[in-house]
Amino acid sequence: MEQLRLENHPFPILMKELMEAKFSGIVFLASEQWRKGLIFNEGRLCAIQSNKPGEFLGYILIGLGKISAQDNASSLEKARTDRVKQGYILLERGLIQPDDLAHALRHQIEKRFLDIFSWKKGTIQQVEKTIDKSPELGLEELAFLVRKGVKELLPFSSVIDAFSPYAGARPKQMKDDLPKESGIDMQKITPQTVSEILLIGQETARSLLGLYCTGYVGFEESEHQVLIEQLKKTLRDIKEKDPLAVLGVDKTISDGGLKRMYIRLVKANHPDAYSHVEDTEVKRLANDIFTEIQKAYDETLRIREGKPPEKKGIDENIQAELIYAQATDAMKAKDYQKAMDMFRLCVNMRPNERVFAESYIKTMFLRWQATGAGNSMEIKVNIGDAAKRFPNSDSIYIILGWVLKQEGSVKAVEAFRKALEINPNNLDAQREIRLYQMRGRI
Repeated sequence: MEQLRLENHPFPILMKELMEAKFSGIVFLASEQWRKGLIFNEGRLCAIQSNKPGEFLGYILIGLGKISAQDNASSLEKARTDRVKQGYILLERGLIQPDDLAHALRHQIEKRFLDIFSWKKGTIQQVEKTIDKSPELGLEELAFLVRKGVKELLPFSSVIDAFSPYAGARPKQMKDDLPKESGIDMQKITPQTVSEILLIGQETARSLLGLYCTGYVGFEESEHQVLIEQLKKTLRDIKEKDPLAVLGVDKTISDGGLKRMYIRLVKANHPDAYSHVEDTEVKRLANDIFTEIQKAYDETLRIREGKPPEKKGIDENIQAELIYAQATDAMKAKDYQKAMDMFRLCVNMRPNERVFAESYIKTMFLRWQATGAGNSMEIKVNIGDAAKRFPNSDSIYIILGWVLKQEGSVKAVEAFRKALEINPNNLDAQREIRLYQMRGRI
C-alpha cells in the first residue's frame, strides 16, 4: 500500500485525482494525533470516519442546538452499551427528528472534510476496494467543498506547492461556465503564467487552484517552450563572451572574412526567422540576441580600428559596484524595495557576480518577511535560477531554508544541511540545525 505525504501531495490535488479516476475504496489520512478515513464510491464521497471529538455526531447536534450535553452523554453511553449508532438512540428517545439527523449528518461530513484542508502535514494511504454505500455528496457538491476548502482553509504554502509544477504555464479554461463563486476574470489571467498570477495575490491564486482541482481550468506550457529555453541559453552565452568570441573570429581575420561571418550570424539569428511563432517571449528573446550580435560586430570594428571600447558614462563594472554600495545602504535602512531594485540592476549588469545574486535574493526574502510583499514562489524561482549558476553558494541554500521554514515545510532542514555541506563554517546553518535538534525534529 503506497504511502504519500500531504507536504508533497496537497489534499486538493489528491481530491482532483480521486474524482477524475472515479476511485472506489478508502483513503486514510493522519496528521499528528488525528485520523480520518474517507470512503469513496466511483469518485464520490460516501462517508468520513474521524477520531476528532468535535466532529462526533453528538457534538454536531449540540452545536446545532438540537440536544444538550447531558442528552449527548447519556445517548452515547447507551449506544456503546447496545452497540448501535447514537443517532438511532436519539431518534428512539424523541430527542431529534429524522430531518434533524439528516441535517446533522450532512453538516458532519462537510465539517470533517473541510478540516483536512487546514492540515499542513500528514500521511496518505489509499486502499482500493468495492464500496456498496451510496454517495453522501454529488459530484458538484463535492467540487464546491473542494473550492471552499482551497479558498478558505488551505495553507498558502500548500497552494504554492500545488502550483510548483506549472510555474511557467498559463491557465486554460476547460468548461464554458465557471462557478459563480469563483470570482475570476479568465480573460485577464490567461495571458499570464502561474508564477505571475501568484504575484497578484492570494485570493486569485486560491480561486484558480480551486478551479483547477475541480476540472474547470487546466494548465498548458507554451508549445514553444523548448525553443524558449534554447534562446535563453544562446542569449546567456552571448552575454558571457567577448565581442570576437560572439562572432567566432580572432583579430587576424580579414575584413571580408569578418563581414561574411557577421552576415552569416545575422541571417541565422534574425528575428524574422521566428515570425511564424506566435509567442511574445520567443520574439523578445530573438530581438535581444540580434541586438547583442550587432553590438558585438560594432565593438569588433572599433577594436580592429584601434579605438578604445565604446563606453557610456563610467565603466560598467565600477557603476555596478557603486549601485551595489547604494543598495547595501538602502538595505541597512530597511528600504527593501529600493534595495531590491538596485540589486536587480546589479545582477542584470553582471549576471556572473555571485554576491549580487545572493544579495538580491536575500532582499526579496527580507521584503516578503517584513512587509508581505511578493511571495515564496517568486523567491524560490529566483533561488532555483541562482543555484544553477552558483551551485556552491551556501548563502543561497540558507535563504531557501528560511523560505521553506517560513512556509512550515519539513524540507527546510534539508536546505540548511546542504548549506552546511557546502560550507561547514556557515554560522546560520549551524544555528538552524541546532534549533531543529533542540526541538527534537531531527
